[in-house]
Amino acid sequence: MFWWRNDPVLNEFHEHWHTVMEKVDDDPRDRGGENFIYTHRQFLARYEADRLCVGMEKVVALPDYVTPISDAFYPHPYLVQDWRGEKVHFTARPANQTFHDIVKITDGEFKIYTVSGLEEGRKSLLEWVDGGTNDLHPIPLKFVDSDAPVLGHDLEVNLHNDGHELLANIMHPYTVGYPPSVLVGARAGLRDPVFWRWHRHLDNIFLRWQNYLGPSDFHHDAPNVTIRTTDIIISFTDVLLKIYPDGQNDEWNEFGKNTFGGSNFDVNFTNSPIVTNEFHTKMKYRKYVWREDKSDEENISYLFPRDWHYFLRVTNDVDVILIITFRIFIVPEVFADSQVHWIELDKFKKIIQPFEKAVIVREADKSIIIRKPAQKNESQFDESQIFPEIKKEMQDKLTKQALSEKLFCHCGWPYHMILPRGTKGKGTKFKLMVFISDGTNDMVPFHDQCGSTELCGGEKWSDKIPDSRPLGYPFNRPFKNGSYEKTFKGLHNVAIRDITIIWKDDDFSEF
Repeated sequence: MFWWRNDPVLNEFHEHWHTVMEKVDDDPRDRGGENFIYTHRQFLARYEADRLCVGMEKVVALPDYVTPISDAFYPHPYLVQDWRGEKVHFTARPANQTFHDIVKITDGEFKIYTVSGLEEGRKSLLEWVDGGTNDLHPIPLKFVDSDAPVLGHDLEVNLHNDGHELLANIMHPYTVGYPPSVLVGARAGLRDPVFWRWHRHLDNIFLRWQNYLGPSDFHHDAPNVTIRTTDIIISFTDVLLKIYPDGQNDEWNEFGKNTFGGSNFDVNFTNSPIVTNEFHTKMKYRKYVWREDKSDEENISYLFPRDWHYFLRVTNDVDVILIITFRIFIVPEVFADSQVHWIELDKFKKIIQPFEKAVIVREADKSIIIRKPAQKNESQFDESQIFPEIKKEMQDKLTKQALSEKLFCHCGWPYHMILPRGTKGKGTKFKLMVFISDGTNDMVPFHDQCGSTELCGGEKWSDKIPDSRPLGYPFNRPFKNGSYEKTFKGLHNVAIRDITIIWKDDDFSEF
């Protein structure tokens, strides 16, 4: 998983996210704590899907703050940090280190982080999550979706931040005078496997609270539409260009209506040569320049998907105009009964006419999850680099709010990693779900915007998150009897199909 954790564009997204979603005590971002949990849960879901594809187990959460961390971590030799006016290497983390108290000096001020304080904070959180109160949490936490930002914020600014400080200095018997590890900040933290164990530990606390909410009843949010498994039609973009190149002029809308709609609306296209039951990926190679460090050059490998289009058939069952929101997720088949492992691929809104049998076309590279425009070539990859000198200059001149808005359009999941890699040969089996919700008042935008308005909040600091429903909906609550099938069974606004992700040896066209 070295190639995954060390992908430079992925790490740049993580740094962008923490800059765009910066904490300002007296001027918080809308639902910032909820966004923190959801974005990092999506990181975990995608990481664990790719671990599965290489035969690895799920991430094991750190169990406590006394058990030695058995594995070691040695940071990339080209990766450096600013330390007391100099560029120095991040410190390695030897095997079998244990949490211990540290002292940190910032601008001449001392701050002590203690293991007992971390444990006290964890126990206080768990008591609060379980419905109690204590000195650290005197106001009860309610078991309602609207309190997700409250719990998420508390987790982020207290247990999360303190734990990162202790982990970043775990290798030093005394902290004063020694540079930390990559876990000190957002720029390089993803590279250390312990990052993922720590965040699974945090997510489990949030999941504990979500489980108290109970399963959702989706019947109140089931618009009068019907979508069937055979209505989820996927075609590779290069195949579309071969059979009907003029389709790109209107993004294949007319092609979709003529091919999959009208008299063909009820036809099962599963075995059609222009339709795929697979997603394809490949590994590519490029020269990467560590411009944020000392401009060393390195040949790196990275994942890349085969572009595709969705053609989603949906029937308006009533004699009124409907506004509906499509929510698309995938999950490894073996993880399907785990709500935290569903990966969001896209979300968008459409209007359908009374009794219309509509064919909705959507390009993969328009996804609300990714940084837009989609980064597909080397020059585009490098556009999102954050140079320390430029960032410092911007920080000196701009407020946190203004800096957030300036960098927003660079914030979003990398398009080249929109899919897990899958496996060679027969591939890895996934489930793909299209959930259609009532879009009348949900704030989901009609038009595409730069950046990711799903993972990075609103474009302006004061903007509301453009979805009134909980982030991750409909996977923000536990499944009925622990089963996704029982949860969504019988809903006419939901369709689930099988999809296989194959890592290809042979090349495919790019656009």
